[in-house]
Amino acid sequence: MIPMFRCSDDSVQELCDAGLWEYDADKDEYVFHDWADYQPDGDEVDAKRRKRSEAGKKGASRRWKKPENGKNGKPMANAMANAWQTDGKCHGKPMANAWQDDGKPMANACPVPVPVPVPDKKEEEYYSSSKEMTLAMFQDSTELTAADSMMRTAYPNLDLQDAWNAFSVRHYARISTVGDWIRLWRGWCENRAQMGGIPPSKPHVHTWACEHTLKALHLQSQDDVTDMASAVKKANELNQKEEP
Repeated sequence: MIPMFRCSDDSVQELCDAGLWEYDADKDEYVFHDWADYQPDGDEVDAKRRKRSEAGKKGASRRWKKPENGKNGKPMANAMANAWQTDGKCHGKPMANAWQDDGKPMANACPVPVPVPVPDKKEEEYYSSSKEMTLAMFQDSTELTAADSMMRTAYPNLDLQDAWNAFSVRHYARISTVGDWIRLWRGWCENRAQMGGIPPSKPHVHTWACEHTLKALHLQSQDDVTDMASAVKKANELNQKEEP
């Protein structure tokens, strides 16, 4: 790392004096101070994954338990099936039996519906963003694809593949939420672009003669503009619409 940052031996001593680095006599090299206290090793990460996997299997087993007494484990379906056969006329025609009751077939045949809570959109987004995943899971997620698209737009000259290789080496053992992964990845790309002297792309400013304004006015070229004030107004509207 010293040659990479074009530092000298004095820099090493300063880092040691500050308590950030320390000399490992057994390995004859410098290491980060208390690295193992903040960066878990591979065995610890594997143990944590196995524990979560076992907990997930137990939860799934409780939810999708095996059939009992010949039932299919679906209480709602069983209740609906039994409801059509409560009149004592089990001749294989549940609809006919239902209409031979007291004149209120649907009220008598159908059990009381059980309300099932459905999370609204905000709750779904919260649970999605709070879901924990490994680096490999994040790599295959749609959230990473969306973040990559934003980075390509913001820094078109940034080598995302090279940035990801360095990012994966740094965070290979990390387990974080989707939201944290996205913030880490975007911050990593922005810092890498700044260190590499890669400027961000400049946003397009709409004018009365740009193709976006002409398209919004249903015109083919700037020669077709007859009302300059309307064209300028439309350009300002487009610029205000795209402001963050």
